[in-house]
Formats: sequence, structure tokens, C-alpha cells
Amino acid sequence: MSNIPEFPQQTELKLEHNDIIRAAITAQGIRSAEYSYYYLTSWYYNRPALLSRIGDRYVLDVEGKQGGHIFLGPFGTGPLKPAVEKLLDHAEKDFGEERVLHFLPGSLAEAIMAEMPIKKSEEHRDYFDYLYLREELSDLSGGKFQKRRNQLNKIQRENQAEIVPLREEDIEQIYFCFDRWYEKYGDGDPFLEMEKQSIRRALPNLWKLGGAGIRVRIADNMCGISWAVPISDDTWLVPVEKAARDVKGMYQYVNWALANSLPPSAKILNREADLGIEGLRTAKERYNPMGFEKKITLWF
Repeated sequence: MSNIPEFPQQTELKLEHNDIIRAAITAQGIRSAEYSYYYLTSWYYNRPALLSRIGDRYVLDVEGKQGGHIFLGPFGTGPLKPAVEKLLDHAEKDFGEERVLHFLPGSLAEAIMAEMPIKKSEEHRDYFDYLYLREELSDLSGGKFQKRRNQLNKIQRENQAEIVPLREEDIEQIYFCFDRWYEKYGDGDPFLEMEKQSIRRALPNLWKLGGAGIRVRIADNMCGISWAVPISDDTWLVPVEKAARDVKGMYQYVNWALANSLPPSAKILNREADLGIEGLRTAKERYNPMGFEKKITLWF
């Protein structure tokens, strides 16, 4: 903690801070994708996140779509109310921001509301992260997963699919696989362009963060690729899942293959939000989530 300055002083987020952030969000019960080191250092517009602390709590400063500062936190241990008050005061006086905390994970929002009065709150359903039990996605047992089992059996019956672990020494080949996927399916989508840039930033850190991933090959062709990284002690984020769209059921196969490749410590999988996209919401709901990581904005 000694190398992390007291708020409002800040430092650039570095790999050495990953364990500190992970311990703090575990203590706070946070499972949000946006609080993971992976996201903070790969999904951004012009600058990565900045880090500071208020006592034993941490504050992340991320860039909004229009620039400026969005503060995540304060999360961790130690007195909560004084940390929130200091954050809001400095955000207003030094940064010219509203007295508001954006997109708080549910557990942190509830802890703050239990200690402080608020003017209003707003839940952002389109940005709720879907949480799944990894064991359910790897076993696919029971009637609720019957259709998924049928799809997997069909792929295994009709194709000789090979599941290959991702290795750091194969990073250029992995980039090549993604380049081919984006050439075939990208369609000039600006979101996919940003995602592609994020992958270039994040992949070199996958193994340093303790993450793991797989490729699925059929007849030497890359038909699917996915990986996951730890967010907290029991929750892993699945930020990437790509598959050949002309192989029916391949996305489901990749999902299953990744769930079976992760260690027992990965008890819960965060498979991100649906962003209000109807088809994506339907697909995520069909996998029977155990719950959600809510996103709540509080005004003071």
C-alpha cells in the first residue's frame, strides 16, 4: 500500500497492484467486471485507470465516454463513510464532478446506503453482470441444460473437436486467429474494433494474472477461442468468447470447454452484461444464471 498515494493524488495502475485490488474487492464482496485489473487496463478510450487510496480503501479513476473522471469505490476494508465523504468532496471541489458514485456493484452500494443518506439511486439493468456457477456450466446436468447437452453431443458426434489450452508462447498465433475472425465477422462494428484493441492490450497479461484459456479446433481450423481471468478469490471473468458462426452450437461448445478447463477456485463465472441487446439477453438467460452483479448509481 505504501506506493499508492492518498486521494486525490493518483498513480497509474500497474500489474503489481493486481493482488492488492483483488484482495480488496474480495473483502468487499465485489464480482464486477469493471473492477477487474483486466478491464481497467484494457477497456479504455484514451487512458487506463488511475489508482489511489483513502485509508485502507481504494479508489479507481476511469475515463468516461466524454472524458472526465468516473470514480469506482471506495472499496476494501476500513471505515466506509469517511472515505465516501472524502471522495465526494474532492470529486466536487478538485475535479468539478457531481456528488455521485456511478455504477457501484450491488454489495458496495448497499453498504454505503446502510451508512449514509442519499438523494436518489438508479439501477442499470442493461449493465448487470451475469453470474453463473462454473460447476453447472461444466457439468450441464439436469433438465434445464438438456438442450445444451444435445448441442454438445451433436458437435462431438459429427466433428473431431480438439480442445487446446492457450499458451503464452503461442500469442502471435492467437492474434492471427482473432484477426481472421474479425475479418470474417467484424462488419465495421465500432464496438468490435474497440474489443479488438482491448484484446491486443490484455492478452500479454493473461498468464501473469493467473488466467487460462482454450482454443477449439476441428480439422486444424480454429473454430472457437475463449479465456477467463480471476476477479476475486472465487469469481473469474470471461471477457472473450469467439466461435465460428457457421458451425452450429460452437459457441455453446466453447463455453463448456472453457468451464471445464478452469481450476476449482473458479467457483463463479462473470459472463458480463447484455447491454440491453435482446438476443444477447435471451442467450445469457438460457444458461440459467445464479444471479447478477448489479450496477447502481447513487446521488448525494
